[in-house]
Amino acid sequence: MTDSHKKHITISEGATSFTKDYLGLPVIDKDGVKVGKVADLAVKMGEEFPGVSSVAVLVKIRVSLLGSARFEAIIPWKAVKAVDDDRIVLKIAYSEIKPGKLEKSELLFNRHVMDQQIVDNEGRRLLRVNDVKLRAVGDALVLVGVEVGIKGLLYRLGAGRRLERVARMMNLKIMENIIMWDLVEQFDDQMKQIKLSVSQEMLKDLMNL
Repeated sequence: MTDSHKKHITISEGATSFTKDYLGLPVIDKDGVKVGKVADLAVKMGEEFPGVSSVAVLVKIRVSLLGSARFEAIIPWKAVKAVDDDRIVLKIAYSEIKPGKLEKSELLFNRHVMDQQIVDNEGRRLLRVNDVKLRAVGDALVLVGVEVGIKGLLYRLGAGRRLERVARMMNLKIMENIIMWDLVEQFDDQMKQIKLSVSQEMLKDLMNL
């Protein structure tokens, strides 16, 4: 493996998944008021392992005694105070939350990464993205890789937790197929694909397939 392909961040037992751990998570303001739920996470491209830069929150507002409306707010990651297993807590109040919009260099997981076709350095099609792997590094949440195996797909279909319960009962470990993000050579929201810097054969070797 060349220096350019060394993994500076590794997937550990503490790594989290976008679909499993963040999508749909309740968002609470600084006063304890429920704002809405996580609709997406955004990263600012340009880094080898880009950090989450914004949270897209589906905010519910009451417009009359008869009903309510929803809008999607883009909240900077710097406005996040804490992330727990069951909620995200903000540093700001409900009244400070506005629709907002992404910066040009920001890409959303659900909109731009999930289901993307992955190709090798020669353009040969490999797999599609089923989930995104993240890891906490200090106060940052960092994109470290994409899940291309059955585990990520089952979580998206709502069967992941049931599968894990069955696996624990049978004392089995469900392996994940993860492509580290530092293997990505080219990616943006216009190409509709993720191009790797390695060949199909080298990827199989790196992933022990």
